[in-house]
Formats: sequence, C-alpha cells, structure tokens
Amino acid sequence: MKIPLVNDFEETFDDPVWTAAAKYIFHSHGIKFKELRRAEHGENIVFLIDDAFVLKIYTPKKNGPIREETGLKFAKGRTPLPVPHIVDAGNLDGFDYLITDHLKGRMMSRPEWLSLSHGAQIAILTQLAIGLKELHSHQPAGIHFDWYEFIEIQVESVIDRQREAGGNPEWLESIPKYLDEHMHLLPKHPPDVFMHGDVHFCNLLFTDDAERPVVSGLFDFADSLKGCYEYEFVAIGVLMMQGQGDLQQEFFRAYGYRDADIDIGLRRRMMLLTILYEHSSLKRYAARLGPGAENLTLDELERAIWNFI
Repeated sequence: MKIPLVNDFEETFDDPVWTAAAKYIFHSHGIKFKELRRAEHGENIVFLIDDAFVLKIYTPKKNGPIREETGLKFAKGRTPLPVPHIVDAGNLDGFDYLITDHLKGRMMSRPEWLSLSHGAQIAILTQLAIGLKELHSHQPAGIHFDWYEFIEIQVESVIDRQREAGGNPEWLESIPKYLDEHMHLLPKHPPDVFMHGDVHFCNLLFTDDAERPVVSGLFDFADSLKGCYEYEFVAIGVLMMQGQGDLQQEFFRAYGYRDADIDIGLRRRMMLLTILYEHSSLKRYAARLGPGAENLTLDELERAIWNFI
C-alpha cells in the first residue's frame, strides 16, 4: 500500500488516509476487528481497536520505534506496574509501527487528580515509586543508550530549546550560570538503570474507583532510556506532583530515600534534570503552578516546582 504525501508526516497527520493505513495493517496481520478509532493526543498516530489492541505509527523524526519495542520487552515482568504486550511490529511504506494489546483502565485528568483525597494521591504515588524502583533494579542488558552523550547534547542545546519553548529572559540568562555552579551535583558515573522516561497522566491508566483509583497500566515507552535513575522522577514531578511538596516527600520516601537525603542537594539535582529533560519546557511547568509563575526567577521556579524542603 502507498500512503499519499509521505514527504511530510506532520502535514498529513490528520489525513483520513491513516485510517485506511491502519485497516490495511490489521488485515495484513490477520487481526479481525469491528471498531477502529483514532486517539486524540500524542506525536505519533495511534489507533484503538475494539478495546483489544493499540496500533502506533511512529513519527519518522525520532527513534521512538526502537526505544519503545526494546523498552517494552525489557519492562515486561520486571515491574509490578502492568505494561503492554507486543503483538506484532512492522513497516508500511517507510513508517514503522507497533501493535500491542490494550490495557484495561481509563486516563486521569489533572483536575481529577487534584480532586482526590490526600491519601488517594499518596497511594498512587507510592504504587508508582515501588513499581519504578523494581524496574530500576534490573540490569539494563540490551538497552543501547549513551547517558553521557545525551546529557552533553542537552547541555549544548538547552538555551535554544528553552527559548523555543517561550522561556522568560531571566531563565535564559541564568541557566548557563546555574549549570556551571551545580552540574557537579549530578553523579559522574551513576549506575545505569532502565527508565520509562515519561511517566505522567497521559501515559498511565487507572481503575474506575472514583475515590481510591490505582494504576492499572503504564504505556508509551517511546522515550525509554538508561542512565541516572533520578531522571525518571522529572516527568512525575513537573506533570503530576509539581508544587505539592508533601506528596513529593512521600514519593521519595516510598522509593527508598531517607528523610536526611530529601534535602537541598536533591532539589538542585531535580532542577538540573528538569532543565535538561528531553521534553523540557520551563514555561509550561511554570504555567501549571498558577498565574504569575512564568515570571519567577530560575531560583524561585526551582523552589516552586520542587518544594519538598
């Protein structure tokens, strides 16, 4: 099958040709279905099929297919958090795709999260901390990722990336000095661990219990990597529990930190990793804190996001 306009993935992203492509893929793999619907979010093209399968057709701009397939194979059975099972994979006219089973559960919005009781929030974060701790405990054999090269690239491109994301002038001016003063806090030779890399509401499923939901699925491993395990906490910190210092403390404790280790050194390391995060947008993280946060200084933003001390 030929997909029209393949020269520009972004321009054809919403074209109905992808529905035809999805049907073709499933027929070619001998998978029968009744209903096929397009997922609304994400940088890749995702279809949900009969609540039984998920098809992801990847943007050609990234190496997501390799990272996801390798990550899913590694994570299966190595964490109590449910992860998808790979059904099949392939390539259609130059576009890589992956078929997985569909995990049971529903997504949670941030307003719903904020409406949960303090105890229910702690229970979810504890479940995540324990599940990630177990995932991180396994030797990442077969995971090919250069953490040092990754950090070097992030440092070199940080100003351009934050400027493109709309970062305020004070942040852009302060970041080089901040990195110079604090980069030594990141371990020079951290134990390599496998990480999902993007744990937040859009990549989690939950049970239907309105008062005490639990995590029923962790998916989308297209940003998986290996390196310093504290990098795993960035997405959780800035997209789930940002500005909620008491919850941050409970998360770190559940992961295994002693109270004495939940200190300013940890806060600085988390801010460093937040700045260098693969998808970092300080403006977006500030906006989630509330009105006026986009005008905070870099030091103030650190204390506002990571306010566990």
